Amino acid sequence: MAWQALSADAESVLNSMRTVPPGERQGRIEGVMVKTLQVHADQRGYFLEQLRRGDVDDEGRPFLPEHGFAQMSRSLAYARGGNPPELIKAFHWHRRQWDYWDIVKGNARVVLVDLRPDSASAGRTQVLVAGQNSPKMIAIPPLVAHGYQVLDLQDLLLCYYVTEAYNRDQPDEGRIPWNDPRIGFDWSIENI
Repeated sequence: MAWQALSADAESVLNSMRTVPPGERQGRIEGVMVKTLQVHADQRGYFLEQLRRGDVDDEGRPFLPEHGFAQMSRSLAYARGGNPPELIKAFHWHRRQWDYWDIVKGNARVVLVDLRPDSASAGRTQVLVAGQNSPKMIAIPPLVAHGYQVLDLQDLLLCYYVTEAYNRDQPDEGRIPWNDPRIGFDWSIENI
């Protein structure tokens, strides 16, 4: 499969990230939304609603896209063990597609990078922990690169909804290496 190349404007955002220390680039990314999921548990198990019409995010903004979902998918990442855990799947991005992530098994550190040249948060990195211990749905806009690191010694199961159906002939997807020096994200786990 041929991955899309970044536009010159998005490459410019990536290149400009080198001039700002990584710690100074972290914060909220414009358009990224988080909806904390409410777990209703008893001695038999639990129930939670992932998505429903009329949902709002944790800040009260409408959470679902106006044009609905085109596809639902599932991704399993095998835990490879180690301390810190070793498995990192990053980064990819889309031109048109929104992703709605729900990590239903395991826990992950989700890392987002804003590649949109006209965004107020261009070049910013946002980090979230999501999964069984912190159930939430994450809405990721187009041109926000995203990836994750498995934080457990158990496999990670990610269910995600997208606004564009996958097209093998012209995939709306590009890749950036997890260790791209322009992003310069420190994937190590700090012990205290």
